[in-house]
Amino acid sequence: MIFGAYRYWFCLRFGLCVLNSTILYTMTKHHLFAIVLSLIVVAGCGGEFIPTGGKITFDDNTPVPFGGVVFETDSFMADGQIKPDGTYTLSSLKPGDGLPAGTYKVSISAVEYDADERQVIIVHPKFSDPNTSGLTAVVSKGQSRFDFTVTRP
Repeated sequence: MIFGAYRYWFCLRFGLCVLNSTILYTMTKHHLFAIVLSLIVVAGCGGEFIPTGGKITFDDNTPVPFGGVVFETDSFMADGQIKPDGTYTLSSLKPGDGLPAGTYKVSISAVEYDADERQVIIVHPKFSDPNTSGLTAVVSKGQSRFDFTVTRP
């Protein structure tokens, strides 16, 4: 009886049960979520992350002073904040880690608010949608800097 209670405790504690010399795994919702998430990341990412960044400028060569940049595929996304000098660095799972090699659609948006708290869009709205921006990036170990030129509305 004590062995049965110990086996039950061991099963709950480590998620591993031994029954008739057969190992049965018991999973909690958290275990299942962690396994599924790991499989998605490994399958979708294809390996190592490449630090990626660049610069966003208007067509008159002045930097876009703020906003956001998003690189995305059907299964992965990384984003970055545009700094006052127009530069950005992409992050996906942790700050500055970049993204896996691959072909990405790119979207860029920059919105500020006036004194009456109304939105003022400073980058043409077509750039805020990856399907209408016309911007793409092919990220590889040898190519990880992407500079883009956008227009005002």
